[in-house]
Amino acid sequence: MNRVGRILRGSKFVILINNPTPAEIATPHTFNMMWETTMDALRKLCEKKKKHLQVPVPTYNAYIACKEDQDWSYAVKPLYDYAHIKSEKTGEKFNDYNKPMRSYIKLLSRGKGQDIKCETNIFGPGNRKRSPFKYISILGACHPVVHWDSIFWGPHGQSSYGASIRLRMTEMNFTQGVIKRSVHRKRMLPPVQEEESEDSGTDYDEITFSND
Repeated sequence: MNRVGRILRGSKFVILINNPTPAEIATPHTFNMMWETTMDALRKLCEKKKKHLQVPVPTYNAYIACKEDQDWSYAVKPLYDYAHIKSEKTGEKFNDYNKPMRSYIKLLSRGKGQDIKCETNIFGPGNRKRSPFKYISILGACHPVVHWDSIFWGPHGQSSYGASIRLRMTEMNFTQGVIKRSVHRKRMLPPVQEEESEDSGTDYDEITFSND
């Protein structure tokens, strides 16, 4: 997938999902299928009697609450969502629809604090390997390899989610700066095989372009 995003402190990469091309639509579509697969697993694990549970109690509680409300949207944490803004008057958080949806994906890392080491291979212009710290908070175009690491079952702080999908970015090509959308760099349609004769006439539909 080719996306626009930036590296954040704490060894995370944020992918912005905004006006995707037909090829880029595969990214949120894949995320949706992963969410549905996790949701199916949660239902299957939580349908057993409580004493035979194979998931933590917070996950089971999230399942029961969603089942009663017939709303499964807050059982498994979504892989992408809108940014949240906080009301200065009430302190309530709500979606900021003026910004693109985003997905946070962790880089492979080990250690903590000042000793943290990133093991995700990041390549910049000239196919040169780069340190992730060089690109912190810098917007650019990325072509990542993302690995579905695991599913976390359990509490998620003050949120109601009982499970979340853990993704890890193992490798990435990164080009600093946002690449403006334009025509495809490579031809997408198959070549025309037959040669046209001068008197072949017009056997195609007329197409009119307008600036209106």
